[in-house]
Amino acid sequence: MRRLFTLGVAAAASVLSLSLISAPAQADAGGNLTQTQSRALYEKINALLPADARSEVAALGDRLGLTEDSTAQDVIDAVIDPADYKCGDTPATAYVQSLTAGLTQDDLLNLAVILIYDPVDYDALLFPEPAASRHFGLDGEYTTRLQRRFAGLKGFWDIKSSGIELVPVHGSTLLDTTRVARALKAELPTLTDDVAAQLADAFRQIADQDKFDHGDFPLFTFNAFAFSAKGEPVPGVGTVTDKILVGDGVLEGMKTLGLDDIAPDAILSHEFGHHVQYQDGLDTATTLTGPEASRRLELMADTFGSYYLTHLRGGHVGIKRVQDFVQMFYDLGDCQFTNVSHHGTPDQRRKAAEFGAVNALLPATRVLPSRTLDARFEKALPKIVAPDASSMTVADVS
Repeated sequence: MRRLFTLGVAAAASVLSLSLISAPAQADAGGNLTQTQSRALYEKINALLPADARSEVAALGDRLGLTEDSTAQDVIDAVIDPADYKCGDTPATAYVQSLTAGLTQDDLLNLAVILIYDPVDYDALLFPEPAASRHFGLDGEYTTRLQRRFAGLKGFWDIKSSGIELVPVHGSTLLDTTRVARALKAELPTLTDDVAAQLADAFRQIADQDKFDHGDFPLFTFNAFAFSAKGEPVPGVGTVTDKILVGDGVLEGMKTLGLDDIAPDAILSHEFGHHVQYQDGLDTATTLTGPEASRRLELMADTFGSYYLTHLRGGHVGIKRVQDFVQMFYDLGDCQFTNVSHHGTPDQRRKAAEFGAVNALLPATRVLPSRTLDARFEKALPKIVAPDASSMTVADVS
């Protein structure tokens, strides 16, 4: 699974740990649990979870390619020197951090549990709702737009894409104890039905508060990702179809940042780029490891996404919107140089998106084979990742 952001377990834990240090106490308010109730739920969840719960989830993550935790080897493999790069927080980073401001320590602990076990993503991935019932955005406002864009992407790229599904992820799933219990049992096969039901009810009580928007809290679904099991069945579930999942939270976040004019299209185009990688074998065609391997794939997907959006026979969005999606990819960069899911710095993501846009003009009337575009990307990658390099131009295409 390739995520659009590094806000997975590791990044979420980092944000939460900073908040835990300074989180102020809050007065109890209507529609929210008391501090005592919140702490009691956290303790109940930990008492119900198997002792090896984290190991079980990690094992499933390994089978599905979902694991994102950094290891000592990943740090060793990160051969770049962070001191060479100008890298700091972006508006997207500040937005994510603002979502936890004012939460109590008990709220943050409960939020961390939900993010770690992530039943909403597992539910959408393993047990998606019927296609006719799918809607994107809290009020379905992005449904038609994303579905049309998805159809355009399928017709643009030279891969077999008929089996890829577009699936929404809704935080409100946390209020459906039947679905959450089913997802938790898929993650933790040793759970009994009764314990899974109790855990699901505890998750529901946490989510169903004013402070967590009764399930619509953006951090519950602040992500989008591409998934392919590459034909391997999932134990206890069976064959899982290839998917692109888009969370309500990331769409809301981009709207808050003023990027909703282009962000849904850019996010979907980036994730489709990962499916191009899967089918062309580009995800394994490298000697890079650790953070550098992840960065290569993410920057390549940025290039593929912007190539499609700019191309006359693709999205053909116009120069103003090209500038907007370049800005969006800049905002989604990260400075986690030693994280196994490192996506590239803001400058690197900006340059990768610029490179895709430039290639869409050469030629402007013909769609390049995906492997040809990859060959161009691989040649340009050293400049894309170089510290403080200038913008990408036609001269960088060869």
